[in-house]
Amino acid sequence: MNNEVFNVPLITGKTNSTIVKISKLADKKYRNKEKLFIFDGIKLFLEAVDFNAPIKYIIIDNNADLNDNLCEKIRNVQAEGVSILCVERHVFEKLTDENSPQGIITVCGFMQNLHRFFTKVENAFYENEKLIILESVRDPGNFGAILRNAVAFGIDRLIVSSDCVDIYSPKVIRASMGAFFKLKIDVVNELTSFVVALKKSGRRVLAAALEKNSLVLGKDAITSRDVFALGNEGRGLSREIIDNCTDSIFIPIKENTESLNVAIAGAIIMWEISK
Repeated sequence: MNNEVFNVPLITGKTNSTIVKISKLADKKYRNKEKLFIFDGIKLFLEAVDFNAPIKYIIIDNNADLNDNLCEKIRNVQAEGVSILCVERHVFEKLTDENSPQGIITVCGFMQNLHRFFTKVENAFYENEKLIILESVRDPGNFGAILRNAVAFGIDRLIVSSDCVDIYSPKVIRASMGAFFKLKIDVVNELTSFVVALKKSGRRVLAAALEKNSLVLGKDAITSRDVFALGNEGRGLSREIIDNCTDSIFIPIKENTESLNVAIAGAIIMWEISK
């Protein structure tokens, strides 16, 4: 039994005070209050360890079959003061939202070294950083895919509006496949102020939108200093953001076809930036 492997008591009830606290992390308001977030699986746990995420708890299904390498990793973080909670399966199932859980759940503190939250920005100087702006991207699968694409194509930072899906949503973290731990993210209440500040700093901000005089991606010249703004899955960018950008740009596709998914469009744009 895993509680014997890690020399901790076995938790048998769902009403255990720590389990109740952790179960509430499924709610964004509670995550923000406690400055904690939760995610499932072996790969994400290993990524969190590799990138020195502030792990607070590891919850283990007492009957899960954990390999020796994983057990060693868990013992290492246990030695550093991380709490190991071994629980019966029905307790573990209270905490996981996976269809086929791997027997390990991790609880981390907010990653303040990577992720920052702003109300309004007057100055925005990211002189050597490749940047992408996201406005109102609500689907966690899309958001997580954008994180993966950003890491793959060398984007340094995402600037996202506060009405995007919560960056600490378990679904976002799962969809990011570990990219979440590698990418800087700034969350901004007043996104327009950020666009204006970037322009003042000398950056060209391009709205991904089809306007009357839009530039054409792949035809008109872009540079790695250009900042691209991507919008909501259904509505695209707001008129306010488009009007405050330097210019607009679109991806040429065949006529009479649906517009591209925001994660796919983002990947194409990031590929062009990387070139």
